[in-house]
Amino acid sequence: MNDEFTLDADRCALIVQDLQNDVIIDDGAFAESGSPDHAREQNVVANVQRMMEVARNKGIPVIHVWYIVEEGAPGLKVNAPLFEGVAAGAMVRGSWGAAPAEGLEPQKGDFVVEKTRMSAWQGTNLENILAGTGRDTIIVTGAWTNMSIEHTARTGADKGYYMVVPEDACSTMNAEWHDASINYALQNVSTVTNVDGVTAALG
Repeated sequence: MNDEFTLDADRCALIVQDLQNDVIIDDGAFAESGSPDHAREQNVVANVQRMMEVARNKGIPVIHVWYIVEEGAPGLKVNAPLFEGVAAGAMVRGSWGAAPAEGLEPQKGDFVVEKTRMSAWQGTNLENILAGTGRDTIIVTGAWTNMSIEHTARTGADKGYYMVVPEDACSTMNAEWHDASINYALQNVSTVTNVDGVTAALG
């Protein structure tokens, strides 16, 4: 855990990724994966709410990244198990499952980015938003730690952005997968911290 760093709010953006009902809430399409249980263990909704409040108070753009497909998932290439789950009826535009978890709805001034792959960068307008707001330091929160969060952090680092991951504002299917990502892969492409650490770094 890195607790010796500072952040310039004028250079930061906050991503809230895939925290949708199908992903982290009981009765969602991926509930049997264990994801809702781990989201509760991580207290991820409350921790992301705290992170959004800090960001808004500091004038940091909040960018909601949602996985959205049309009914029947037309055009979705099903080339991995994760996409099979989506093609089976998850994350459909306008459905309860695709909606953000309660308490994580966008507020006025927030941005919404829609995607159909794991990474928040793939085929989206995320970089245009970051360029338009002049941001090069990305705080990444959401689900799932070892999939979308890790993909987004890796690609962001390759693109030249500074990536920050508050681990208590992320969750996945279980603690083992979460810890593996946090303790290994993400250490090499991001600053791994927690919500308190980000808050302190912003001053």
